Parts: sequence; structure tokens; C-alpha cells
Amino acid sequence: MTARHGSITDFFLKLSDLALLTASLGLTIVYRYSPSQNPAFVIDYLSERVKVTNAILGFILLLSWYAAFAAQGLYVSHRLSSLRGELREIAHAVAISSLALLVAAQLGKWPTINLLTVGGFGVAGFVFVAAGRVALRLNLRRLRAHGHNVKALVIVGGGPRGRRFAAQVKHRQDLGYKLLGYVDSDPGFASGEVAGAPCLGTIADLPRIVANEVIDEVAIALPIKSQYTQIESAVALLEEQGITTHLLSDFFPQKLASLHPLDFDGMPIVSLRSAPPFSWRTEAKRLMDLAVAWVFLMICAPLFALVAIAIKLESKGPVFFIQERVGLSKRRFRMIKFRTMSRDAEARMKDIEHLNEKTGPIFKIRNDPRITRVGRWLRKTSIDELPQLFNVLMGDMSVVGPRPLSVRDALRMEEAWQKRRFSVKPGLTCLWQVSGRSNLSFEQWMQLDLEYIDHWSLGLDASILLRTIPAIVLARGAS
Repeated sequence: MTARHGSITDFFLKLSDLALLTASLGLTIVYRYSPSQNPAFVIDYLSERVKVTNAILGFILLLSWYAAFAAQGLYVSHRLSSLRGELREIAHAVAISSLALLVAAQLGKWPTINLLTVGGFGVAGFVFVAAGRVALRLNLRRLRAHGHNVKALVIVGGGPRGRRFAAQVKHRQDLGYKLLGYVDSDPGFASGEVAGAPCLGTIADLPRIVANEVIDEVAIALPIKSQYTQIESAVALLEEQGITTHLLSDFFPQKLASLHPLDFDGMPIVSLRSAPPFSWRTEAKRLMDLAVAWVFLMICAPLFALVAIAIKLESKGPVFFIQERVGLSKRRFRMIKFRTMSRDAEARMKDIEHLNEKTGPIFKIRNDPRITRVGRWLRKTSIDELPQLFNVLMGDMSVVGPRPLSVRDALRMEEAWQKRRFSVKPGLTCLWQVSGRSNLSFEQWMQLDLEYIDHWSLGLDASILLRTIPAIVLARGAS
């Protein structure tokens, strides 16, 4: 595709996004205010006189919508990005556009635009624009399969990394790349072929190759440790020529972490994260935590009073047991529980430590002599954990997450892989809680915690919550 055709396509893409957003707003207004028996409403609404101030405000609104989509990167090439990533960008852009609509409605005193209308616009706008982008991807896939909209690609680096990238590009014809060949620091790349693609020359030949070939994009796949100087010179040349350059970032193998590129005041940074990154899902999890905590605290208020009375009647001491626990990023916080042991439980710990029935750093015995009669019942039903809902409200804990370890147990952890559990907030319930808890070894417990982190989703949280109820009622694994 020529530059002229590309600019025309970009123009129509921007125009279609604005048209789809405008259509979403119009349909939302019609749905909200037009009675089904009065189809003339639409004509009446459109025939109203438009004030100059509203026309100017509407134009500014369209510009703000365009700016929101451009700021989210929706008008740069998505050739190598996933549909999921593009949908996330669309969701962010539509959310900003919805906020801009609300502000414009307040300034222009538009009577038909309220919170419900803006909400409907947001949903419809996302669906319409997402459907448009999906249709565009399908159309581009068809065009590229027939040799249209193809980009000329050169790979700098003919080693295993470069050949693996080339194989993926050839396999994914929908990406629309034509591999021109390889460039490498090895003198053997001055001629010949590698994996069916021609050798164009060495790094020293790159200025000549760039000058004589039509090149749209370059992928640099050289080993950064040993070829840093060559990579630096290649990037400088390609940047000067305005050629899009991709730097393959698998510099070292990561088993669990995912890569997240970002820009920090003009400084490119690649972050490795093995915990769920901040996103709308983590925000939704926090909102779910707050909702569940408030609802259960209100429902359980009478139960709290009864438990407090029972604890005070049986033994002297406070109603609550507050202990320092280790939470997110190994930060310590004060966890709240109903007291289930005698007042001198901490002092008696050394006397019974030899009775420990568990391997690893944790201490557990089935018939702990320090536990009171009320405390035994509270533990069996897990009611002793309910005050941790206050920890959830304070943000130290989540409803679902790895159970918080005591400082003593955390300091005794020897295996480095187990400490990844501290990369997320601890929780009231978790996979360990619904999988037999006291019947499992410490290592099995840690493995379940990491399984939760690696496969976390809102659906998994909901599933664990639903499984927690029968686990508590039937006292499965409680001791």
C-alpha cells in the first residue's frame, strides 16, 4: 500500500470512529426518550434549531473524542498487537469520551444528556467501535492474504532469535509482512540464504541496504550483551531514516513475568511483572472487596455481638486478637481476628513448639491446648476470621487472596519461589482455604497460592467465594 493510500485509510478510520460515536449517542437518546408509538419524535428532535454555542460545543466535543482515541494509540499501526490490547485501548478511549460528553452536556445545558444517557453512550460506543475494528481486522486479513497492504521487513540478526521471529511472521500471513532478508554482524551474511530468506549483508552494509531497498520496518534480533555497539549504530541509522524499528526484547528468559513497555519522561522502560498488573480488573476487584466487606459487616453485626459476649463469658482477655502479619510486598500490617486462645497463648508457644505437626515454617497442631472451647467452635466455622473484613476496608487485605502469614512464619520461609505470594494482597479466603487447608502440606499450600496468582481473574475470585461457603458450612479441612 502506498503512503497516499495509507493516509486515506487513516482518514476514513478516524472519520468512522467519530461517526460510530455520534451514532451511538443518537441511538441512545432515541432509545431513552422516544416512545415506540411515536416515531415522529426523531424528526421533531432533529428539526429543532441548533444554537451557535451548542454547535461550537459539539465541534469541540468531536475534537475531544478524536484526541481521546489518538492518545490511546488507536491511530498507530496495530499490525503486531493483539485484538485484546486494541479492545482495551478502545475501552479507555470511550470512557474518556463519555466523560467529555458529560462535561459538554453540563456546559451546554443539554436536557437529553444525563448520567443514564452517558452510560448508554459508553456501552453502545464501545460495542460499535469494537465491532468496526474487528471488521477492519478481518478485511485486512483477507487483503493481506492476497498480497495487499504488505509491509517490507528486514531482520537484523540471523541467529536463533531472528529465525524464530521470521518463522512466526511467515506463519502469520494476516500480519502482512514480506521478509526481504537478514542482516547480521557475521561476515557469512554477505551472501547466501538463511531459512529460505536471502542474506542482504552485514551491519556495515546496512546504510547501503537502507538506501537501495524499499524497507517499511526493521526487527532487530541481535544478542544485546555481545552486540550492543552494533545495535546502537543500527538504531541510530534507522531512526535517522524514519524507519519503524522493533527491538526484540527477549534478552533473557523469564519463566513467569510478563513484559510491559512504558515511557518515563522520554526514557523507554520495559517492566517485568509476575503479579496481575494494575488495570480495570484490579479496580473492579477492589470495588468488589469494598462491597462484600460492607455487606457482610452489616449482616454479621448481631453475630459479632454474640461472639464477643461468648468470648468474654468464657475467658478473661480482649475480644479481638490483633497480630502483625506480612502482606503485599512484605509490608507488615495489624490483622484482626476474634480471640480463640487463652490470654497467655503467645507466652506458651515455646512450651508446645515441639508438638508441631506440619513441615515448613508454619506451626499447627490439631488439639492445641491453648484454644478455648468457644475458640474451637469459632475456628471450625471460620467465624474467627470475620473481623478481617475491617482489614479489607482499610486496604491491607482483599476478600480473595493468599492467607496472610505471621511475621514468624514469613521470616522462616527458605524457598525463594514461595515468596512470590507477597506480590499480591493477602485475602480472607483462597484456593488453599477451599482445597482442604489443614490437610495440605505447607508446600502444597504455597503452590496453590502461586496457582491463584498465575491464573487470577475476577471469575476465579467469584468461584473461590462460592466454594468457600460449603467449605465453611461442612468444616472441610478445618482444625
